[in-house]
Amino acid sequence: MFAVLPAFLAAVTLAPDAAVSWHGVTLGAPALALRAQIGDPLRVVPVNGSRVARYWLPGANSTYLLVIEYNGYVSAFEAFTDAAPTAVLDNVAPDPSGVRLGDTLESVKSAHPDYNAAVDAEGRPTLVARFSDAVDVIYVFQNGRLRCFQWTTRVHGAPPALPQLTAPTGDSLFAAVLDKQSNEGDGVAWEYRYLAFHPCSGDTRWQIKDQSLMHAGGRAYDRIAVVCPPTNAERDFYFDITSYFGKP
Repeated sequence: MFAVLPAFLAAVTLAPDAAVSWHGVTLGAPALALRAQIGDPLRVVPVNGSRVARYWLPGANSTYLLVIEYNGYVSAFEAFTDAAPTAVLDNVAPDPSGVRLGDTLESVKSAHPDYNAAVDAEGRPTLVARFSDAVDVIYVFQNGRLRCFQWTTRVHGAPPALPQLTAPTGDSLFAAVLDKQSNEGDGVAWEYRYLAFHPCSGDTRWQIKDQSLMHAGGRAYDRIAVVCPPTNAERDFYFDITSYFGKP
């Protein structure tokens, strides 16, 4: 992942006018509000005092959304593709300034004429621009096309602490992982992707033994029974699939 984390995340709070939204994510909003908007992340990882949540962007195997949370607030969001794009990616919505992953370097310059050009640690061309007094955006290119954009709030002051972004364990109905996709095809693909991001031993993936549908409290759940090949350890994963159950 890219996660171009800004250096000013420590010991700060979000500027009050940083109200920029994209894909259900709003800069400056409480991170816990994300669950109702886009479901649970594939994974949450602590990074430099922040927490980085990874979400899949359906429509391609390798496009993801990262949400960076600091002190309970959304401090940045980032969309990227694992593979260098050769064209504009239609499955990823344009960012708040109309820029899309896969756009050319020149087209992004036109959208942000006040850009500052730079090169990242891996030698890739980078454009940095100010969207407003409270928000900056970073664009990273490879082979002349946009591979990543990150939107970040400008911050100040002492933070009022809010609950941190967390992920459920998925080991029971009460701790089911919220799979908030819009259709069954994406929902099933998301479940398998979730399992891939939670290997059972090192990089070894769980092997699926059984899968069944359950209902409780007016909601629909997918139970996946798995076994770990090296250790023979077994467990169940529970996914709340209410958002797309019964949809093609």
